[in-house]
Amino acid sequence: MVRRLAGIALIALLPTWAQTPLPLPISGQKTVTLTNSVGQNLCKFRSTAPLEEFEGTADGITGSFTLDPLNVEATRGRIQVAVASMRTGIARRDEHLRSPDWLDAERYPFITFDITGLKEIRFTERSPQRVSLTAKAVGIFSLHGVEKPMELPISLTYVLESEETRKRAPGDLVLVQSEFTLTLRDFNIRGRQGIIGSRVGEVIRVWTTFYGSTAAPKSNQP
Repeated sequence: MVRRLAGIALIALLPTWAQTPLPLPISGQKTVTLTNSVGQNLCKFRSTAPLEEFEGTADGITGSFTLDPLNVEATRGRIQVAVASMRTGIARRDEHLRSPDWLDAERYPFITFDITGLKEIRFTERSPQRVSLTAKAVGIFSLHGVEKPMELPISLTYVLESEETRKRAPGDLVLVQSEFTLTLRDFNIRGRQGIIGSRVGEVIRVWTTFYGSTAAPKSNQP
């Protein structure tokens, strides 16, 4: 009896995620596919080091995620960024970035985030047609052949389809944005000796803007 009560107490102490409903008149799981027909999907990044500072972008972005309107925490999906699409404004530096000394685009062509759930959901806007929220996206971040569990802060806006939104794209529209940092050594990115910490920052700041739609994607849709 004592052992049973102890087991019940232990279960009660285990962390659980709430099941937060999306306060919009929708039903059934919604698959959101990233598409540039809604807006330009883009990643921006910045390296800051004592001898040099530079910024870059990546636009080779694909992915989708499934959202349950009765349980936002159960969101699942995958986002991919093509390393070959990264640009810094200097062609030679871009070649170095994709080389085996750095991101090794030939061996590891994609940066990937596999989303396993959302947590700490806070609604920041509610109306009959749209909802905005902040949360942490929990998942596995894969870069340079290394997989690392991460929790990324996000903001998400969900807009119901209307005559006005159909002028841009069919389906319900979704915007997801995030800002976070990546430490190069966490992903075994060493570069050439002496470069990281002097001309390339040890920590890279990243901004992402993703646009998606619940409409079924066309076969030739970017």
